[in-house]
Amino acid sequence: MNRVPAHVRSLVRIAATCSLAGVVLASCASTTPAVIPHVTGLPAISFSVPLSAVGCTTSNSCVALGTSDFDASLSSVGEYRSANGGWAALDVPSADTSTNIQSSSCWSDGCLFVGSQLSGELVWRYNANSHSINSEIAPTGALGIEAISCYASMTCAILDSGKSGPRFLTTHDAGTTWSTPVSFGVPSQDSVTALSCPSDLDCIASFLNASNGIEVYVTNDGGATWTLRTGFSTITWAALTSLNCAGRKCLGLAKLSTGSRVVRTDNFGHSWSKVTSLRSSILTLACMSLKRCVVGGMTSSSAPWLATLTSGSLKVAKLTYVPTPIADVACGSKICAAIGVTTVMTLRP
Repeated sequence: MNRVPAHVRSLVRIAATCSLAGVVLASCASTTPAVIPHVTGLPAISFSVPLSAVGCTTSNSCVALGTSDFDASLSSVGEYRSANGGWAALDVPSADTSTNIQSSSCWSDGCLFVGSQLSGELVWRYNANSHSINSEIAPTGALGIEAISCYASMTCAILDSGKSGPRFLTTHDAGTTWSTPVSFGVPSQDSVTALSCPSDLDCIASFLNASNGIEVYVTNDGGATWTLRTGFSTITWAALTSLNCAGRKCLGLAKLSTGSRVVRTDNFGHSWSKVTSLRSSILTLACMSLKRCVVGGMTSSSAPWLATLTSGSLKVAKLTYVPTPIADVACGSKICAAIGVTTVMTLRP
């Protein structure tokens, strides 16, 4: 999934270090629109390295990863949710102190986690059948991968930070090989905030433009050409993140000066409408479908905050044994997972 920018997510880690005592790990929680969801956190297998990213395959195998910013002997950690609902340790590639996992996306039996490292771009592949993580060949010529969206088995699109601006690439073999980069033509100082590709031809991407708020681009030819959506103003938006699309309909998170909200487009970015307002901050959104989603983050007092969004109805969860803000969320077809830096959780929106 597409996540909040790295400099923002670091605030979650800072807030989390103030309250790391007393964690006990997660059980599943079911919700209905009339019932407040209850979610219990389980302690992460390792406390030495904070968790920062989670992904769930469409067949509901979830994996959580973390890397360390410090010069420590343990530089990366991982764990996966087993068929019985428990979480087990996962061997992961070693990471340098500059490694940052920025985004993830999954298919039926695997996921790609992408980001940056000292040598350039980072691509890690999770195999849900063998419960293993391997480092794949990353594209060259850029500083890091900012967003990824997988739309078929082992088939994904990415946006990375090229030296002259963002680039669009695809893989059809889970990161073993990559297409020739396509440049957007947007200024290099514009930052990628989200990407969602509901098919091999159709993608929607959002960028933060320093002078004009959020810009939304779409492609209908597999990334060969891109069109800037006009006719609506997002100049009051500070960010548009966590895009989740099905066909031409999408949900996302819009941050405004007055707060955050879930927004929706039914025409692939031509126009947007508010679904619901949110009172928490540093948010991340993931969906089973456009009618069943989870939203996580933290409150203004840095307390953890998690909610389900079912057919537009927001239900804030009651959290137990969750001492730190929610750093990331992900959904399969039947379950969703959420992580704090020292906690894992599962729930059904």
